[in-house]
Amino acid sequence: MLTVLIQSLVLAAGGMLSVGSITIVILLLLSDRGWQNGLAYVLGYVGAYSLIGTVVVWVGFSVAENGSSESGNVSSILLIIMGLLLLWLTQRNWRKPPPENKNSESPRLFALVDKMTPPKAFGFGALVTVINFKNLAIFLSAVSVPLLSNLSLPAKIMVALLDALVFCTAVIVPVLIYVAFPKQANERLNWIKQTLERYGRPIGIGVPLLFGLIFLIRGITGLL
Repeated sequence: MLTVLIQSLVLAAGGMLSVGSITIVILLLLSDRGWQNGLAYVLGYVGAYSLIGTVVVWVGFSVAENGSSESGNVSSILLIIMGLLLLWLTQRNWRKPPPENKNSESPRLFALVDKMTPPKAFGFGALVTVINFKNLAIFLSAVSVPLLSNLSLPAKIMVALLDALVFCTAVIVPVLIYVAFPKQANERLNWIKQTLERYGRPIGIGVPLLFGLIFLIRGITGLL
């Protein structure tokens, strides 16, 4: 149990480098509705990943219980496919020229944040979990550890929920900063945003490269 938990949480920690999601929650916190939008986004984000993890573990457990001898090979093939897609994403991010002005956000993103209300922020947070393939692939890699283990179904679900919590830490922390340090929140959140802008390109290249290689190795090893 402990070994599975540690391995799974280490992979889930990759979510802490989700530059786009962190930037969005910071912009929401700095908007007119402040903590309401930020908290709603985080609840949608965490809730969706928790639901995804639970469903994946439950479906995987059900398939294994039905005695599908091919389930292991299918899981390995899916890992290889995700690994190849992440390596393609790495190559795309590497070839993409760096933005001319690193300190300016997309006008479309600003317009989106300005029109956001708490219900819309909640829905947007849930939607991001599905449309951001890189993050979803990293999260599923963490969930695959308990899924492929010999743990009971409740234990697997518990590990998957802990994975979701650790994976979403990066969007939870800005909200906690906003609540704990209301007077210094703007300054601290802007510092985090500027730091992400400075290192966003290497993170966007390094993270999918690392997890793409991990997926390929795990997938190929599972087929051997």
